[in-house]
Amino acid sequence: MKTIFSALDKRSARLILWLSLLFSLGIVTVAFITAGFVYLEPFLVLPIVLASWYGSNRAGMFLALISSVGLAVSREWLSVSSFSLQSIIYDGVSHLIAYSILAILITNFRSVHRAEVLAADTDNLTGLHNPRSFYVELTNELLRSRRFKRIFSLAYIDIDNFKNINDSLGHSIGDELLVEVAQCLKLSLRATDTVSRLGGDEFVCLLPETGDKNVKNLFSKVKKLLSERMLSHNWPVSFSVGVVTFETLPADAKQAISIADDLMYSVKSIDKNNTVYKVLNSCS
Repeated sequence: MKTIFSALDKRSARLILWLSLLFSLGIVTVAFITAGFVYLEPFLVLPIVLASWYGSNRAGMFLALISSVGLAVSREWLSVSSFSLQSIIYDGVSHLIAYSILAILITNFRSVHRAEVLAADTDNLTGLHNPRSFYVELTNELLRSRRFKRIFSLAYIDIDNFKNINDSLGHSIGDELLVEVAQCLKLSLRATDTVSRLGGDEFVCLLPETGDKNVKNLFSKVKKLLSERMLSHNWPVSFSVGVVTFETLPADAKQAISIADDLMYSVKSIDKNNTVYKVLNSCS
């Protein structure tokens, strides 16, 4: 579900800075116009938080400076006593310290939060999407495909004879092989495609807006690169792949993966080391 927060996540740091700056100046201006009758000082925290979380540490510190100076000048200007530079400096510095601490705390918390989110969505070994993250991506693609009447393809990949690698060469070599496969998939597929390790030696690839012809061209390159890399390491493995193009959309992400999985196992049960393509439509 789209929210204002997800929309801000996609905006550039420069745009966030400008929005925060306008927000801050707007608060100071309203406070000045109302001659202090409306107590708006707490609201100056909001643009600083906005700039620190969605922008950068520098943006947060810059907003802290602007807000502190603007607040100090406006308060001194509206003061019934005479205009005092010393009062402006004292007031501005005290607010700057408080706002700067806030900006630093927000930025540090954002960094920790993003690291935790990344870890929750990533396979520890390969750096690919983990199953939970992939199901989210696939579900979102299903929603987009239904809304815009688009097709997509899903490829399910299983490494043939992977167990023999673990048994004969050790699990460290097995892990190295999995990482190599992940790198091959990322290199040979597009930036818009999503690659995930579902567990063990099984991988799945989501290819948005990709029909039968295009997906065949893509996976001929994928299989070629995989074969070359395995041969260069003298790893006696091959790949069974089931690729489904959904012209008729499945009910949900679980059904889509199940269809691709069944197609892959049809390859594995016959001769292995092959790729089978299927177009799912109303006539299938």
